[in-house]
Amino acid sequence: MTRARSCLAALALAAAAPAASSAQAPLPPASRALGLTFGVADFHQRDEYLAPATYAGAMLAAGIGYERRGARTLLDVEAAATFGRTDSPTLPRDVHQYTGRVAVTLLRALGAAGDTGRRLRLYAGGGLTALASVTDFKTRDLAYGGTSYGDASWYWSRSLDLVARAEYRLGRRAVALQLSVPALRLVSRPETGKFFPGGKPRVAASVLGAVVAGSPEAPWENPVLFGRAEVRQRLGGGGGGGLVLRAVYDFSYVSSDRPLPLGMYCNAFQVGVLWPL
Repeated sequence: MTRARSCLAALALAAAAPAASSAQAPLPPASRALGLTFGVADFHQRDEYLAPATYAGAMLAAGIGYERRGARTLLDVEAAATFGRTDSPTLPRDVHQYTGRVAVTLLRALGAAGDTGRRLRLYAGGGLTALASVTDFKTRDLAYGGTSYGDASWYWSRSLDLVARAEYRLGRRAVALQLSVPALRLVSRPETGKFFPGGKPRVAASVLGAVVAGSPEAPWENPVLFGRAEVRQRLGGGGGGGLVLRAVYDFSYVSSDRPLPLGMYCNAFQVGVLWPL
């Protein structure tokens, strides 16, 4: 009888071992998804190259992306844009603002934290980002009979980024925070010259030419920061293959001191979906 009880105990321990190991299982298996977001952005910019005033406004925001999750890696490719009109109560002008950002990020999981098991996952890694912000500025020269003329300013950058991310999962819901800081970037800004009537083609040529130009900047020279807070809710049954609803808040801050001070920040609120592939 004693020997039989010992055998039953051994079998029970053997059956419990897979369950215990599954409770401490690593990150989910590889998955791929295509994402789409749409919403509004609260944009603010003070570019003293154009005017000594802050121009702000509500703009449209949209993004498209691809995400691939491995056992311990996360690859994210995203393109986002905001566009619309801005104005200033102190110095009204006809201003059109266009911004775009393409980012490729590769992160690796650092493991769980504290006693939250595998619900809290920390990631660290890097990425490449291309950022463009173009301001189309129209005004009138009152000193010469109110003649209308156009000017433009821009900020182009290509950067190598440091990225950190934290995710907390609870069932089908997940909350994530992500922070990205350029470690090294190449920045292009306008020259000190101005463009007056008849110079519109020169403005356009200068904006496009700035894509392949630029000067290197260190992180401490002019602060640049990108942050994201996101909530995800998976629909459908188990297995991790259902459609995912998203609510995303993006914050960005960019500054420059060439040729004159520039500071801009944007709060973007978007909703969207992730389609599993």
